[in-house]
Parts: sequence; structure tokens; C-alpha cells
Amino acid sequence: MGKEERMPDFITKNGERIKQAIDLLALNRRPISVKIEGEQTVFDSLIVKVDPADPLSKAGTPGRVFIQWLSPPEGNNRIQSARTVQVRFSLGKYNLAFTSYYVTKSLESPYLGHIITYPESLVIADRRRHERHEGDSKAAPLFSKAKVSIGASGNQEKVYDLRVFDVSENGVGILVGQELFDWLRRIGVGDKLRGVELSAPWTIVRVDGTVRHKSKMHKGKYRGYRLLGIELDEKLEHYA
Repeated sequence: MGKEERMPDFITKNGERIKQAIDLLALNRRPISVKIEGEQTVFDSLIVKVDPADPLSKAGTPGRVFIQWLSPPEGNNRIQSARTVQVRFSLGKYNLAFTSYYVTKSLESPYLGHIITYPESLVIADRRRHERHEGDSKAAPLFSKAKVSIGASGNQEKVYDLRVFDVSENGVGILVGQELFDWLRRIGVGDKLRGVELSAPWTIVRVDGTVRHKSKMHKGKYRGYRLLGIELDEKLEHYA
């Protein structure tokens, strides 16, 4: 049996997408891994402050990213003699990384730790292609919200803002609360849904799909909700 074909890594230099990803890490205090140049050990940290470059500055001074002291703590001495570090993290179904130059220690309270340069690009790698990522899990889905348009009366359409529960490359599960159960009854298994908008921190994707199930959630945070399972016409690949 041959090995499963892996999607190649690719790079984005889109400034807005980079900003959204880095801001998301800082605001949500999501963990990062730090690989110091020349070291085998990978260290844990968090991004605690982001200081992007001023686009109006003529000096060309790069932006800065503040990270917490590294764990294990021996990394805090080793990083100071490094020229570059690689920062790795995950968002939804993607593993991402960027390389930065080490600047100096940060003694600015409460942002104690280290300062590295703001990334100019992101390397993006697909995880397991059929892996499913659920909301509230460590690998929360890249797409967190969905907009579904359904005809209300005549040719008029109404847009419903819903939450994404889980995502795979072939489908999406959308949560429906009690207030929309009447609306859900109008949707049948096998119905086509067109122009569903999936929102991620850095992009919005419009997809078409077919309703495959309407299931009741029996446990957890969303107990009592209904899960609308949609099989997508096209795979969710390379949306970064």
C-alpha cells in the first residue's frame, strides 16, 4: 500500500493574513513552539505583545513580537546567542511556521521574555487531510462561523448566522440552536445549500454542499443543539 500523498507546504506573504494570524495567537494566548537555530530541543512559549512595523516609517525598522520566557528555562540563555528562531503553531487544519531574527530580552513589564522580529511570511502546511477538528478542542476548526441563506418567502432570502462545530476537508457541521428549530425543519436531508459562507480568522470561503444529516447533540456544551451536517461539493484545500 503506497503512502498517502501529502499536500505541499506553501508560503503566504499577505500582510493582512499574517497580521490576523499573529493577532489571534496574542489575543487568545494560544501556545507556540520555538525552535532555536542550531538546537534540537523545541521550547514552549506564548506571544504576549505584537508591535507591527509602521507602514509610514521611512527607516524600514521591522516590527517586533514579544514572547514569554521559554520553557524549559534553559532555552532563555540559548536563544540570546541565536541569530534566528523558528516559531511554530496550529490554526484549524493547518500547521504554520515563521522564521524571525532574535532581537533582545524584554524587561518591559508585563511583557517579560524575549523580542523577535515580526514575520514577513508564513509557511503553511496541511495536517492530515481527512482529520476532523471540533470547536472547543485543542485543534479548533479554522472556520468558526457560517452564514446560510434560505428562501423565506417568494424570491426573498434570509441569512442566518450560525456557529461551526466541526470541519473536515469534505464537510462541515453547523450548530443550530432551539430558536431556529422551525427553520431547520424546512431543510431536508439531500437538500442542496448554495453559497454557504465559512468565516476564518483570515478569510471567508463560499461553498456549496448537500445536507447529509440533522442530528441531536446529546452531551457536552452543546447538548440539546442540532448538528446540520453538510457534505461539500469541493474540498477545503489551500484556504490560508
